Parts: sequence; structure tokens; C-alpha cells
Amino acid sequence: MNRELATLRRALRLAQEWKVISRVPRLRLLPGERNREFVLSRAQEPRYLETAPQPLRDVAVLILDTGLRVGEAVALEWPDVNLNPIEGARLGFLRIRRGKSKNSKRNLPLTSRVREMLSHRFNDAKQAANGNGIPLRVFSDAESRPVSVDYLDRAHFALRKAQGLPRDFVLHSLRHTMLTRLGESGVDAFTIMRIAGHSTIIVSQRYVHPSLEAVENAVERLEALNQRMALKAKESEKRHLPATVSATSQAALAVSR
Repeated sequence: MNRELATLRRALRLAQEWKVISRVPRLRLLPGERNREFVLSRAQEPRYLETAPQPLRDVAVLILDTGLRVGEAVALEWPDVNLNPIEGARLGFLRIRRGKSKNSKRNLPLTSRVREMLSHRFNDAKQAANGNGIPLRVFSDAESRPVSVDYLDRAHFALRKAQGLPRDFVLHSLRHTMLTRLGESGVDAFTIMRIAGHSTIIVSQRYVHPSLEAVENAVERLEALNQRMALKAKESEKRHLPATVSATSQAALAVSR
């Protein structure tokens, strides 16, 4: 029901933006909604990927290493794939031109396994094309038709059922898994926001859970900075002291004359 209410609220806001209505009535979501928070474990990941049919397997690898939304993954086009680094960069990257929010436009670096996967797909598409030009979309079928989100959903559902994985494990969980891993590795919320293309920092903050060790490390870095700055100030004071003493002595000598 909350999803339907959220859709209605979005439609009403668009209606106001398009000047169909003058104001948006207030809609409240129902309390008690349970969010899907499934995270694919490191132990579950290899088995899932090894048994996943194509192109689900490659889409899953892409999302697990880039955090793309499922819709962004299936809409990815070859002109937006840069397998080799450009000047000043160390890694190849993907360009996302449009998406769910205003921050969806972004460039995402490629991990080694994503680069390898995309290289294989590009070579396979080039061989299948036989000089007729490869499909525009990265994920297309044998007849160059784009793979749909619905098709991937059904393939994922069948695989999840076969492996006895929880019902909360939906395709979006792959993105949630990647962002959770970023937070666990110590990445700050602003960087997660940029990678995920979130509309606000509030969404990104839920992936950041600083451990006691991380908090202590932060305080130790602050203490080290304070000590360096104090030492630098003391050394600067010493460098200026002889000049000050010399100037004072010369002034006293001039007065005595």
C-alpha cells in the first residue's frame, strides 16, 4: 500500500509541476513498513554467480562492483563504456547519463572483474555482428533486443528459489550489498552518495556505521595533526626570535649613542 501511495504522491507532484493542479494534498505513508535489507554474503556470492544464467550473471557482477540501479545497468550503452583510463585517471569508467535522481549523472570507475566482463561481452558482440555493427546496448539478446528488467527479475527469482535464498533477496539487493560493503570498508557518506547517485546525503548515511576502531583512529589522526601544528608553531617562533633580539639590541645601541 505504501508503494501505491508513494506512486500517487509522485504523480500529484508532477501534476503540480505541470500546472494541472494548484497544490498537492498531503499523503501520509502507513507505519510499520518492513524494508528489504538483505545483503549477499561473501560466501553466498560465488555460488550465486556461478549458477546464474547469462546475462543475469554479468549484470550481477556489474551491480555488485559499481552499485548501479538495475534500470541503469540494462540501459547501459557501449558509447558510455570506457575500458581504458583517460588522461589523469587510473581506471576505466562507465558514464551514467540519466537515472532516478538529479545526481544520477555520474562516472563510475571499473574494477578489474567488471572490465574483464565488459571486454568479453564487447568481443562476443563484435564477433556475432560479423561486420554489421554491434548492438547499442551492452546487455542485448541474440537478436540485438535490449534485455528487460522483467526478464532479469524472472531469472533471478528462479535462481533464488533453486538455491533456497530468502525472499528478501531481490535484484536491488545487489546494489544494497555493494553500498553496504563500501560503508564497511570505511568510505564516507559523501563518497557513497556520489557513487550511488543518491538524491540526498540522508540516504547514503544509513550505509555508514563507524566502528569503535574507526572512531579511535579518527581521534588519533586529530591528535597527530594537533601535535604537528603545535610543533610547527614552536619552530616558527624560534626562527623569528633571533631577528627580534637583534633588532632590539640595535635599537638600544642607537639610543645610547
